[in-house]
Amino acid sequence: MNRSIEQALLSLIPTHNAALPPQLTELASSLLAQSRHKASTLKAEEEIARPYACAHIACERLKTTLNLPPIEPRPPIPPRIYKRLYSHLDKILPSGTGTPGRGTSARGGLEGRVRTPSTKLREQLAPLGTSPQASKSRPLPGRTTPSKEKSLADFRDSNADGTPSKKKLGTTPQSKRKPPPLPLWIRPTLRFLCKELGPASIGPIVASGIESIVCPNGKPTEDEWVKINLVSLLGALYLFVWRGVTFPGQDLDQSTYIKFRKQLVATLNRARKEVEVNVKDGDAEKAWEWWYDVKLKDLDMSALVINRHGWLELDWAKGVQDLVHMNEERARDDEEDAEREERNAEPVQLRRADTMFQERYDFLTDRKRKAYAEWKEGIMKRIKAQG
Repeated sequence: MNRSIEQALLSLIPTHNAALPPQLTELASSLLAQSRHKASTLKAEEEIARPYACAHIACERLKTTLNLPPIEPRPPIPPRIYKRLYSHLDKILPSGTGTPGRGTSARGGLEGRVRTPSTKLREQLAPLGTSPQASKSRPLPGRTTPSKEKSLADFRDSNADGTPSKKKLGTTPQSKRKPPPLPLWIRPTLRFLCKELGPASIGPIVASGIESIVCPNGKPTEDEWVKINLVSLLGALYLFVWRGVTFPGQDLDQSTYIKFRKQLVATLNRARKEVEVNVKDGDAEKAWEWWYDVKLKDLDMSALVINRHGWLELDWAKGVQDLVHMNEERARDDEEDAEREERNAEPVQLRRADTMFQERYDFLTDRKRKAYAEWKEGIMKRIKAQG
């Protein structure tokens, strides 16, 4: 188990004296892994609280099922930032993933099954199946609704003998695992570009764009041009997203654009030597299939083809505007918070220890003025009383 997840859970439920339930730790770890995929671009201060927020969400979702003690959140970042992070992760992380429900328990098998009294009785008599009474009696009718059986069948895996098998959280049968839709070198190369050129936040958008072109509708494309021009296609998409996110609604200076294009081409050509691709079969050359050294004219040609086919009008391109709006909203929130903190800050008068003008001789401070006004009012009342 992730050490940070364990510490976060212990901090959230400090009055829990027993060992942490495995369902809770598994769900928190699963949410943390999903959050790294669905919310890969967080600010530095938000990244610190990612494990804590995932553990908090897991506690909230399982507090009734596991009868957890009161949750006492103490986030490691300011409450305002943590509240925004928690709401964002709770919204994008599916509530049904990894949560033990009616159909199964977190340990799998028969423990989580909803049983009627007749079903429970049959299970108790099953080991005594050779008894005369069991052989003479008819099976007790255990009526269950079709929807219940269907829901149980969705969550149970049966072996050859029909007995339900345990299902591990987050695992997929080997036969149902899909091969990677993109060549193995694309994602490591994209991470290399984000690291060298930035900003890192555009990585998921570029990956979505290249995948929608290379694997439309989830199937590999039959367009040979796309296959033999993957490198320049990746560079052109990166250039488009970088332009839209870094300079939204602005006219980009020509010299800046030309300089970045040259840096992009040079960085792409460096990737073949500096990027490592994990290959399980040991065939390193196959991992770099369809790779070639790109030139500036290749980048321009790919940009023309992208516009001609209307690939910038697909759904993935909306992520550019979404990222721009998110950055603007964060900047606006930070500015408002700074102004609010500045307004709420109280002026503090600091005096140097070596100054000759000490506080007891300063009669113009607010406190001294107030004391003088009260003293004057008292003196005037005494004069009136004597007159």
